[in-house]
Amino acid sequence: MTRKIIYSISVLVFLLVAISSYFLFSSSSEENEVVLQGGLSKETVLRKENSVFDGGGFLEFSESSEEPAVDQDKTSDGEEKSPKPKSYLDSLSPEERAKLYEKMYERFKPLVEKFPNNTLIPRKLTDAETRKRKEDEDHYYRIQGEILDRRDVPKEEMTFYLNTKLKRSDDMLEILQYGMDNYKKMVSENAQSQNPEYEKMIKERLESIEKSKEEVLNAKKGMDN
Repeated sequence: MTRKIIYSISVLVFLLVAISSYFLFSSSSEENEVVLQGGLSKETVLRKENSVFDGGGFLEFSESSEEPAVDQDKTSDGEEKSPKPKSYLDSLSPEERAKLYEKMYERFKPLVEKFPNNTLIPRKLTDAETRKRKEDEDHYYRIQGEILDRRDVPKEEMTFYLNTKLKRSDDMLEILQYGMDNYKKMVSENAQSQNPEYEKMIKERLESIEKSKEEVLNAKKGMDN
């Protein structure tokens, strides 16, 4: 198998898992009508844009067909579920898990090189970078909680939240658009590779993220006025 084929497969697998992790939360139409600070909808505030490594879901998907990619340890409202049998990832020793992560980092090197500033693509971080990312994420989710609780978030805090949200949306759009471009290229080279459901899914995701991004941009404009 050529490097090009391996690269294409890794990209498509990454996209499929990224899509599923990005849209794990599905809010009701009634909740979507709730308007929060800055004119943001509840759906936009609750939208997840984490790296596919977060929670180990990607590793489960990549290495074991017996376990689902979605983390099922918690319910949608964050409550712990009853214990379940050990998953593939949980069954690994620290050494085996470290080797698996290294394997995944190598797999995503082409994407990291192509999109060096995309924070959603798994990459190896230094200890300092890991701590900084953890601090920023904690800060982001703390503000998110305050917005959902309808507390008055100071302008500086809201600016940090909106800028982070916008960057995550841009990163996800970049990944999905790249997936769409690759899909169209494959179809042009081989009509039998056409997958209408996949194409429809990607288009819907792109439209949904663009809509949420517009909300964030409007919120930023409102703060500047």
